[in-house]
Amino acid sequence: MRRLLTRLWLIPVPLTFALELFIGSGWSLILGNVIAVAVGVPILVRAQSRPGRSAPLEWAVLGLLGGLALAAVAATMSLTSLWLSLVALAMLARTSSSRLNIASIVVLAVANIVCPLVMADGATFALMVFALVIAAIAIGLMLRSNDRTLVERQATAAEAERRRIATELHDLIAHEVTGIVVLAQAAGRSDNADLRSTALTKIEDSGTRALEEIRRLVSDARSDTRTDASPVTASTTASGPDFQPASRTPIATGPQSLRDRIAAFGESATITIEAPTEVAAPVWPVLDRVLVESLTNVRRHAGADVPVTVTVTTAPADLISPESTGNRTGSDGPGALIMTVANGPGAGGIGAGSGTGLSSLRVRVGHLGGRIEAGPEPGGGWSVITRLPLDPRSDHRQGENR
Repeated sequence: MRRLLTRLWLIPVPLTFALELFIGSGWSLILGNVIAVAVGVPILVRAQSRPGRSAPLEWAVLGLLGGLALAAVAATMSLTSLWLSLVALAMLARTSSSRLNIASIVVLAVANIVCPLVMADGATFALMVFALVIAAIAIGLMLRSNDRTLVERQATAAEAERRRIATELHDLIAHEVTGIVVLAQAAGRSDNADLRSTALTKIEDSGTRALEEIRRLVSDARSDTRTDASPVTASTTASGPDFQPASRTPIATGPQSLRDRIAAFGESATITIEAPTEVAAPVWPVLDRVLVESLTNVRRHAGADVPVTVTVTTAPADLISPESTGNRTGSDGPGALIMTVANGPGAGGIGAGSGTGLSSLRVRVGHLGGRIEAGPEPGGGWSVITRLPLDPRSDHRQGENR
């Protein structure tokens, strides 16, 4: 259907040709129409069918100039040659990229304007043709601009998709890979054959889960489906040979999900939650995502046995940021939820990360009107502080009302 619509410009060609044949405009005009149609139409159709490839539009211009010259010999106008010339001008203006293309536009436009001058009262017709020529070139330039905009949008969409896939790969796979590295290190430092066998089995399980996540991500990308809050890979624990990477769990729905993360991390981590029950549903998945990333970074940078303290408390809404709360005081809104993940100094982990995780967390938290801060502690160690409104939708509505 779309291709049919783009070929609508062909409809006037047989109509004008039949009209001029019917009124008996002379052999010279008929011959000129035959040349214009025989040379111009195939080339114009080919140029439209292959917009991304070079098409010999200059040959179409030569055929149209021949038809216009024979029309001038007949001292009349050729509607067929004029219409095809307008189509050619629009296509040339849309795709012109060389001096030859520009010269073809100028020559064809001038020829169409000059041709009516051989007629009686030709100046009037020349003025009309001039307006049509300008309109055809303008349409071509407009289509050219639309083509560029489309290319830019496609490039932007492709870049956004690459970033999304990179973020998803980091969020879903990095934690499993971190666990694999810790298990491999534990197995390499042990002389116990049973311990090594257990570690290798767990490495196989963790690698299988990571492979499944990659396949799911590829499948989601192909089907172009994505939920607002993607399922995440559970945090892993590395307490020597007993380290058991937790499998991916459903999206967090409450504080119990955070407690499960800490339980999976190991005995060196503790959590204290003092949160009200009226917390909006979108808040918990984001806090869970932050906790998973924070615990993984603790292993990566500080080590497996470093102490970790997690606290979740409430605070006035204006402690998030003045911009995200509409410059309100704490009594105006439902308040904010603050989660602090702090670890002490450690002996060192498996190495530095890429920084993708923290950037991803800032985006996720920012979507709910919150903010996240990460930095070293005065006595050593590291802390990640996340501030989120208890009800992001309510905060958004109140900010708009103000």
